Amino acid sequence: MKKIVKSTLAVIALATLTSQAANAQSSTSKVNSRERILQVLDQSRPNEYVPAAFFLHFENKLGRKAVQDHKDFYRATNMDFVKVFYEISVPKIDILSGKDWAKVPVYGEDFFEPQVAVIADLAREFGGEAFILPTVYSPLALAGQTLGFGNRKNLKKLIEEDPKAFGQAIKNLSLSIENYLRAARKHGADGFYVSSQGGDGNSLTPEVWNKYVRQWDKHVSEVAAEIGEINILHICDYGTPFKNAEALYAFADYPASIINVPLKFSDGSTLNLKEAQQRFGRPIFGGLERLGVIATGTIEEAKAEVDKVLENASPNFILGADCTVPGETDWEKLRAVIDYTHTWRQTHKK
Repeated sequence: MKKIVKSTLAVIALATLTSQAANAQSSTSKVNSRERILQVLDQSRPNEYVPAAFFLHFENKLGRKAVQDHKDFYRATNMDFVKVFYEISVPKIDILSGKDWAKVPVYGEDFFEPQVAVIADLAREFGGEAFILPTVYSPLALAGQTLGFGNRKNLKKLIEEDPKAFGQAIKNLSLSIENYLRAARKHGADGFYVSSQGGDGNSLTPEVWNKYVRQWDKHVSEVAAEIGEINILHICDYGTPFKNAEALYAFADYPASIINVPLKFSDGSTLNLKEAQQRFGRPIFGGLERLGVIATGTIEEAKAEVDKVLENASPNFILGADCTVPGETDWEKLRAVIDYTHTWRQTHKK
């Protein structure tokens, strides 16, 4: 199927949005996306409406065109919250030896102004309708930006040369992220999609993770929980899978409203979604592999995969992918899958 021109699809989505929402759940036809997400957080009762959302990077990263891309995507796909991509990088610093980690500063709110401007524009557009949830990169991700792409292969070596200096750099980057969180909240963010990285057992040694990184990685979630109305914890396994589900549950003490989880582990096992929701004690968001049928399959293949996921998920569940889907993913397919998901519990009642 040919990819529909984005602007055209967005117009179509705008014209049909009201009727789609009404058909999704007649008893809550006047309920907006914010309220539907809050209903899922109430785990005392099952939800007939299943929220859904997928994310992909846009060609335009910052400025008015980036704002328009976010608007078009939200309207075109009928997803249930506005996830704002993080597209700003801290400066590259010459980290030539371990002691050079001491060069990493704390970046103030002014550094993040271009990203916050995108958030503010989207909050003005959608703030009363859907939660505005900006992406938040981890301190370890910002350490990688500091090194620069070509030098990231030396990360472990540079940590080993002076782990204490690296720990201070991670602290400073965590405090920088805190400045971003507070600026974003002041300008319309309702909460955050917080990424955690480094606790998989492969990116860093357990000693470095536990002694120097974990507390500051967790600090980001703690600040988000302090100031935000609703937050998603994304436990990222990009390029470095966790050994098994037990390794994942080590993050159960991170504060968050919703947990976005990896689905496969390096020991060959897969995640049980119901068990994950029980162990975390919060709704799970995900269920589909980012590079699976949602990216490469047909609409019907993707719907069949949704059937499998929802048959094995808890009643209070949000459908999505385990991470960002490829940028070329067909918006029409995402819309079809999201609409199918919204009404799934009504159309598949036993």
